[in-house]
Amino acid sequence: MKVNITYPKQTKKKLFIASFSSTARWIMLAAAYACVIINIATGGKAWSVVVLWGLWFVWSFVFSPNMVEFNRISQTTKLMVYTCIMLILINNLLSPGWAMFVVPIICFAGVFINGVFFLTNIKRQRQNLMPMIWAIAIALIAIIAALAGWPEMNWPIIALGSTGFALLAVSVGVLGKDILIEFVKRFSIK
Repeated sequence: MKVNITYPKQTKKKLFIASFSSTARWIMLAAAYACVIINIATGGKAWSVVVLWGLWFVWSFVFSPNMVEFNRISQTTKLMVYTCIMLILINNLLSPGWAMFVVPIICFAGVFINGVFFLTNIKRQRQNLMPMIWAIAIALIAIIAALAGWPEMNWPIIALGSTGFALLAVSVGVLGKDILIEFVKRFSIK
């Protein structure tokens, strides 16, 4: 009896990438461990938390990208969220006072870029609606919170909220009832 191999053959390139990724994982784990130990030993501000998030940021984008939701809109939303978390960590742990102005600008850029990606190819990008809806939700939550009094209302929050609302209105206008069908697809439990 002759058995046929059904798995794809390993190429040198794939073997090198797997080896490089494994090596990078151990180097990043060692760096994370060393940073935490050094920060605890020297005391002071918790800069190691920022380093750990930075290592996770690099790992998730370079060495371990998404397997399922790997498209322009979801990657832009993921980049926006990860960058905002990094900025908030830096603001809260190292140098306070500027994040309430800078984070809405980063979110505005993410929402705007998602809108451009969505509107330039609606047929294809309608499948990627949920990451864009999450970005719009972040924008609308920010403007509602600012209207309630926290954080202080400034032009980046106004730009973020108005862009999120405009993108939501355009999405509903372009997709109409199909937006509900997309929601049912995403949240179906059947």
